[in-house]
Amino acid sequence: MQQVTIKDFPHLDLGDVRRNERFVTIINNVTAQPGASIPRHSGSWYDTKAAYAFFKNEQVSLDELKKAMQHYGAHQVMEAAHPSVLIIHDISNISYNDLQAQGLGYLDNKAGRGVLCYTSIAATTTGMPLSLMYQHTWTRDPEELGKAAKRKQVAFEDKESFRWYEGMKQVNKLLDSSVHKLHIADREADIYELFFHAFEPATDLLIRARQNRSVKDDTLLLWDSIARQPLAAAITVEVPDKTGKKKRTATLEVRYHPVEVLRPVTARKGSYESVTLTAIEVREISSSSSGDDPLAEEDLIHWKLLTTLSVNSLTEVLQCVKWYTCRWLIERFHYVLKSGTKIEELQLKSAQSLQKAIMVYSMAAFRVMQLVYAGRHYPGVSCEVVLTKAQWMTLYMLIHNSKQVPEEPPSLQDAVKWIGRLGGHLGRKGDGPPGLKTVWRGYQQLCAAASVYELILNEKI
Repeated sequence: MQQVTIKDFPHLDLGDVRRNERFVTIINNVTAQPGASIPRHSGSWYDTKAAYAFFKNEQVSLDELKKAMQHYGAHQVMEAAHPSVLIIHDISNISYNDLQAQGLGYLDNKAGRGVLCYTSIAATTTGMPLSLMYQHTWTRDPEELGKAAKRKQVAFEDKESFRWYEGMKQVNKLLDSSVHKLHIADREADIYELFFHAFEPATDLLIRARQNRSVKDDTLLLWDSIARQPLAAAITVEVPDKTGKKKRTATLEVRYHPVEVLRPVTARKGSYESVTLTAIEVREISSSSSGDDPLAEEDLIHWKLLTTLSVNSLTEVLQCVKWYTCRWLIERFHYVLKSGTKIEELQLKSAQSLQKAIMVYSMAAFRVMQLVYAGRHYPGVSCEVVLTKAQWMTLYMLIHNSKQVPEEPPSLQDAVKWIGRLGGHLGRKGDGPPGLKTVWRGYQQLCAAASVYELILNEKI
């Protein structure tokens, strides 16, 4: 994979050129060896000490790292020149239950310790990851455990749910109005105040609903009213399981209707009195999978979506549903960050240091994730858009057990498939393309082999 350089981060200013260079070095090291410890991917005692010192150094500002990441991400989106992009948001727990680090907070309960991480990623409307756009990490004060019981008395700006509003607002600032932004989020983002982002230029929202809200001119609540709407369509789709390997055939009922949602009693007085949205309900009514027992009711698909997009036909409804399925990309990102880079196994001594590491490791994790999806979305392009010449030549020799390499680089699809083979993907007829795990394993082997190959070449020269 092409390495990032200082030139890729023109807004980076950590107060010292050596710190700037160390930032880039760590990203490249983690990308080349996802899952390795800091001593292992650093390669020397000097570089190991420098990496630990980087995260510990108070002069390395978390805000500066965030700024560098945001401008890098925005540049990638603008350079791709897509008229419309999906911005996918989520909050994840980064757990450090067994780590004695200063400043860690509680997670879902008093026993869980770690850091919370809000992340926004950009993707094309066909589901190709483009960039890591925004990230914010924080810890909860253990003394505030139980404050959710008093959340109705707290101003919106002081609530944890304000992270969703702030995240979307920051992305809107980073991407100008030449790019249409469709913000996508799960049920945690069903927040009344959030929908007014739609009044910002070139911005729409697609949120999975959690609340059954009051609507104008209807005695029924929102989703009770939608359930009485006429059936728009019954469609049959193939649904993958959580592993992405097995599929089942599902029959879905689709209903939709424009609604005017009223301001909740608990919303701040300055909010708009109502907001006009389109409500979409997708409910699975039957499922079949050879040899498997029937699914439990809670495992059947039942999506309640709210969008600020203008939806006037069944085709547009199904497009919204398809876009919402791209939310899975941020789950895949978290999978690479946690299982791939092993971010939760770091042994740093403070929450502040861990938050810096999360941001740097996130940039590496996203690059690994992009490698997998690029091979699926752009199969015919040259692999040199991602791999260096030394890497693809090494890869070809390893796979074909030959010193002879072609003059022209192989396709990106073939390269990713071969990298997957290095990582343990068997490539049988029913296996499908290599997944994230086999690719990051294979890429780690490739980087090590390519380094040896380059060393031999340099000695010959």
